[in-house]
Amino acid sequence: MKDPFGREIRSLRISITPECNLKCFYCHKEGHDGKNISLMSPEEIGKIVKTSLNFGVKKIKISGGEPLLRTDLPQIIENMADSRLKDISLTTNGIFLEEYAKKLKDAGLNRVNVSIDTLNPEKYKKITYCGDIEKVKNGVKEAIDVGLTPLKINYLAMKNTIDDLDDIMNYCRELGAILQVIEFIPLNESLKKYYVDIAPIENKIAEQSDKVITRQFMQNRKKYYVDGLEVEFVRPMDNTEFCSHCTRIRLTYDGFLKPCLLRDDNLIDVLTPLRNGEDIEKCFVECINRREPYFKE
Repeated sequence: MKDPFGREIRSLRISITPECNLKCFYCHKEGHDGKNISLMSPEEIGKIVKTSLNFGVKKIKISGGEPLLRTDLPQIIENMADSRLKDISLTTNGIFLEEYAKKLKDAGLNRVNVSIDTLNPEKYKKITYCGDIEKVKNGVKEAIDVGLTPLKINYLAMKNTIDDLDDIMNYCRELGAILQVIEFIPLNESLKKYYVDIAPIENKIAEQSDKVITRQFMQNRKKYYVDGLEVEFVRPMDNTEFCSHCTRIRLTYDGFLKPCLLRDDNLIDVLTPLRNGEDIEKCFVECINRREPYFKE
């Protein structure tokens, strides 16, 4: 099924908890501002995922908060199992990854994205308020060792992290990890001072690259290969290209389908109908029909 702008749905991003063990100052807390929060069970998540497959979803991305705070995460992954799914991935801060990597791989997880904005221990602790970068690095190594690959490092480009990019590039190159450079989205006025336009960075990497591949089904995102390192850039801010090729919908931790990353005013409750024994396909139809590019030409 396509939305009114001709865009197919190929991926579903699921926030399974609003809780996090870090307190990053820029966090945008993927969820719905409901007062009575009721987390979805592994079985409920499984039913919603399998219904999404009827509408073209092939890939699942699990996020939070911090998804590894849910001790039933392996059960959640097991309940998603379906031959129609091509990929189940996880976005995590990596603090608990060393402990859970093997369990997640055995449950059916394919790969992991780990958020690292700096490798400097003091700066990392300042950004996260309480994080230990060494625990994250240990988790990354364990994830690669058990086969949760290709592993991606999500690096958020900000005024206070831009000087760390070269170190992170070298770190990813040594590990054989993919680097994903993400443009910072300032959600309020106080955060605008951290914004960095990553277009000049991408242009510089493009000039240095040995090979460039355009990912047609990922917002025409380009992959750059530089001395054995694979680098991607994600630019959702004021990016009509990003929006016009978007194939993702979201599911909040409290059971609302979210047609657009940048909007919270058009969500559809899917959990209540599910718990009432109703057919939830109608919720996906409504969600897809509400989709429109946030940034238009």
